[in-house]
Amino acid sequence: MTRSNSAIKSKPLGKKAQTIISNTAVYSALTIWSVFVLIPFFWMISSSLINPGRVFTVPIQWIPNPVDLTAYIRVFAEFDFHRYIFNSTWLTGINIIGFVISCTLVAYAFATQKWKHKNKLFLVVLATLMLPRDILFYPRFILFRYIGWFGTMLPLWVPSLFADAFLIFLLRQFFLTVPPALGEAATIDGCGRFRVFWNIYLPMSKPALASAAIFVFMFHWNDFFAPLIFITQERFRTSALALFYLAGTMEAGSLLPARMGAALIAAVPCILVFALLQRYFIAGIVMKGVDK
Repeated sequence: MTRSNSAIKSKPLGKKAQTIISNTAVYSALTIWSVFVLIPFFWMISSSLINPGRVFTVPIQWIPNPVDLTAYIRVFAEFDFHRYIFNSTWLTGINIIGFVISCTLVAYAFATQKWKHKNKLFLVVLATLMLPRDILFYPRFILFRYIGWFGTMLPLWVPSLFADAFLIFLLRQFFLTVPPALGEAATIDGCGRFRVFWNIYLPMSKPALASAAIFVFMFHWNDFFAPLIFITQERFRTSALALFYLAGTMEAGSLLPARMGAALIAAVPCILVFALLQRYFIAGIVMKGVDK
């Protein structure tokens, strides 16, 4: 009897039990780590809803009581933050349209068309990815200043009409996964190159287009450096640039809730876009490393 009990006790855990224990440990560690990562975000929300005189109280009041919406009222009433949100929305939207159209056409040509030196030219396009953006910014600044675009929003969206190497690579990799027989069948039926692109490749590339749009949105919505250099008029400021001036013009202590509220308003679109379209975002990261 004693031997049987000891045999039962010494019996190793089953594979299913080991999997459950391993998953529990992993998810517990990720949950704890996520809480630490989200603490600044929770504090930003709490600070935006608290009375300015109680922001730096100890201990921290994580749940405001009472909830004070004065910070959000002041952001829109005194600082006209809705105007800067509109500028960011317009600028990001036109960049998404420009990059998606230009990069899709170029990627389609590289993926499906046969022409001389195509592969060599594609290598040149990929080589531009090795150049840091800071190196290209200074000659671009001289060019835009020379043609009189300095101080306007043109330098912030006109380059989107000339495609981007990373997005070209991303979309080309997806187009290579489309069976060539579909395009050949459409060509036999009398479709031209553009109609094959419009009716065959474009409808099938919605996941890739969504991934490209998300990448463009994340970059241009949060872009601070380019608007800081090119925008000189207040009416053209974006939300990221407005946050910088808001931090410099308002008192650090008494109006900190207004700054936190403005930062939260600017961050909400990015959070919503990533939460709703994260599968496309992750698919884009995976897709860019897959070749035919």
